[in-house]
Amino acid sequence: MNFYETDARRLALWVQYESSLREALEAWHRRTYWCAFPEEPKAYGEEVLAQGETAFKSQLNRPFERLRQPARRWLLSDEVSPYTREPLGISYPQVDVAEALYHAQEALSRWRWVPYTERIGLLMESIHRFSKHFSEVAQATMHTTGQAWMMAFQASGPHAADRAVEALAVAYEELSHIPPYVRWTRELGKGQAVIDKYFIPQPEGLSLHIGVSTFPVWNVLPGLYASLAVGSPVLMKPHPRAIYPIAVVVSILQSTFEEYGLPPTIVQLIPDTVAEPITKTLAEHPLIRIIDYTGSTEFGNYLESLPGKITFLEKAGVNGVLIESVEDMEAVAKNLAFSASLYSGQMCTAPQNIYIPREGIRTAQGILSYEEVVAALTKAIEDLASHPKAAPAVLGALQNEGVVQRIERLAQMASVRRAPQAYTHPQYAAARTLTPIVAEPSDESLTRTEHFGPRLLTIPVENAQRGLEVLYEIAREKGMLSCAIYTTDADFKQKAIRLLAEAAIPISFNYRGQVFINQSVAFSDFHGTGGNPAGNASFTDAAFVVKRFRWIGVRDCLQG
Repeated sequence: MNFYETDARRLALWVQYESSLREALEAWHRRTYWCAFPEEPKAYGEEVLAQGETAFKSQLNRPFERLRQPARRWLLSDEVSPYTREPLGISYPQVDVAEALYHAQEALSRWRWVPYTERIGLLMESIHRFSKHFSEVAQATMHTTGQAWMMAFQASGPHAADRAVEALAVAYEELSHIPPYVRWTRELGKGQAVIDKYFIPQPEGLSLHIGVSTFPVWNVLPGLYASLAVGSPVLMKPHPRAIYPIAVVVSILQSTFEEYGLPPTIVQLIPDTVAEPITKTLAEHPLIRIIDYTGSTEFGNYLESLPGKITFLEKAGVNGVLIESVEDMEAVAKNLAFSASLYSGQMCTAPQNIYIPREGIRTAQGILSYEEVVAALTKAIEDLASHPKAAPAVLGALQNEGVVQRIERLAQMASVRRAPQAYTHPQYAAARTLTPIVAEPSDESLTRTEHFGPRLLTIPVENAQRGLEVLYEIAREKGMLSCAIYTTDADFKQKAIRLLAEAAIPISFNYRGQVFINQSVAFSDFHGTGGNPAGNASFTDAAFVVKRFRWIGVRDCLQG
């Protein structure tokens, strides 16, 4: 029996990409360094980079006409560049929710019956086509999120594409380890039972993917490609302030599907505005079965409370650092200053709380007091923030005015060691900027809340052991997406691992130099654990894929 809708051209794509997909899966198993796409822009050629910038400029103040989906009207977006403070002026095709769901259901009836190998081959092709647009998407990311250009290129380009390939590799493993067909036999006395058994993977249903304003591509692609790989059409609901970057990806997917004889509406872009949001309408609809989301804890808890939904959520966490002992405090301070300053702290993995024993810390040069450690951190922040070239390349700009207001409120409630202040961007005089605040909280409650933005809170603790206990408590209560421990004591390191692993905290020891705690690497690092309140999913473990589909058994009795 053949249940599937096969196609020779789609099968050829699978043949083309099978070896590279297997290589990605092998890398996922090894967990050593491997990448599908180089992260250096120069690897893609000057001409491609220039074409991307031209494409971006040509798209401004025009309708986004690349999507292949029905629409009744054009929606002018809320996208405003954090660098120029000017609206992008891009309008997107808007479709009614009911109509979008109708087209998604129609697409489901086709997509679920495409063999998973052909699906994955098509999706691999779309990622390679996307790689030709990394430069345009970098410009779109920069001018919707405020990321500096290099970070925007890497995060929304090769790093996001690597995570998409990683999701396909895991999907391939989970879909391929059960045989599609076996002939089952059993001796029954003088007779024999013969049954043909078929094992059919079927998606749970339609997927809704809710984008975020700060990482509109990197945070979306793992779930988007995981859902598509298992046969689930996707309604892509971007953040109203960051539509353009993911719209490019959706348009590439749609054109790829259409070219290979499938409905482009296997994935649809469903834009909205800040004033008229539609996310809850979509999320609550009974046809939506799977929801991927990155954003606030409050909205994430609401999504998690919806009955009948399978959710993959990344919510807010309170990331901590504990300094017990170090070899070189200056190197540690520079590393933490960069981690806290990267994209002005607008990263879910950026460090916030720095716990320092009151009695000070051990170094190769002797004991450093609490005040000396705080002074070293403050100086490192100041050195970076005042550097005319490093500051714009690292800090970028603030996505929205709410970040500024949040940090200003924090400054009013803490003992400020270094006041936050704007810097002048050398290319964009109007850029919304703010360098990190360094402060000691006056109230413990401030240490139990995420202050999303450029901030570093220094917190004295009785001793290093108490610091570990506080990290454990906060992770269990509020969640944590990154945690750093600095120690030269092997016994203390072992103790930290045993305690913090129980709270499902990912731990980084003694990061310095050019490796930073807020960066996770595809095929090696899991992003999030799914085991504490900061999120219920991990990029990209097996659970991130297997919850999206079911195995259906078909038995055909030939002899009994």
